[in-house]
Amino acid sequence: MINEAVILLGGMGTRLLPYTKTISKEMLPIYDVPNIFLLVKEAYLSGIKKIIFVTTEHNKYLIQNFFSEDKYLNDFLKDKPDKKILLKEIDEIINNMKFVYVSQKEKGSYGALYSAKDYLENDNFIVMYGDDLIDSDIPLSKCLINEFQKTNTMQVAIKKISFDELPNTGIVKLDNNNYLIDLVTKKEEHNNALLHGRMLLNKKIFEIKDNLPIHENNEYYLPYALLLFKDVKAYFYQGEYFNIGNKIGFIKASIHYALKDQKVKNELLKYINEIKEK
Repeated sequence: MINEAVILLGGMGTRLLPYTKTISKEMLPIYDVPNIFLLVKEAYLSGIKKIIFVTTEHNKYLIQNFFSEDKYLNDFLKDKPDKKILLKEIDEIINNMKFVYVSQKEKGSYGALYSAKDYLENDNFIVMYGDDLIDSDIPLSKCLINEFQKTNTMQVAIKKISFDELPNTGIVKLDNNNYLIDLVTKKEEHNNALLHGRMLLNKKIFEIKDNLPIHENNEYYLPYALLLFKDVKAYFYQGEYFNIGNKIGFIKASIHYALKDQKVKNELLKYINEIKEK
């Protein structure tokens, strides 16, 4: 059974300053909800019952407050059913999931994940990057679980990218059976694909810490940990990807999710067209 997820929420959100001076980047709204809620909702719809947030002191308490019952607000809204219904989806998730908060003890994405190892009860679990927002018809975490049930191997979400849009480094190289074999530069042989922030991993990922290279600023990176295994399979997903750790990705994601709401779609499109005409 795969019913646990680890959400990695390190970093101070410096690319989103000045907003993130007082509000953590995870609480930035994507249309009408904090972006962290969209990750938790994906996990919930994928059958996850327990989420381990790996946080900093900067963001822990805001997230913790959001995913807790607010008795004062509930009392305030008890005679306002039209407003109370706006919290129905959030309340359902709060009432049906367990949330654990862990402080990141070592640097880098692998260091963040390693901080959660003692809080995982099962052998296999989902990993989600807080900056990677992915909208797909079937929740991506659910897709990874479905693939795992077929193959019994660790899974990573991969997105095919046009060559012109590829960065210079961090590109995925796969073998003929779509198993991960390397991370390469744009000049090397590769598969025109990038590793995005959803994975289904096994606890054996924690056994190779001493074999990992230490990068700049004493950081341990999770993708390099994956390369130490021969059974990490790529799952090419279909869906919209947004890097909400930067301002352009954040704005694009906000527009995307607003356009999914039929109540505001036409008015927003009208405004966008007016801007284009100007």
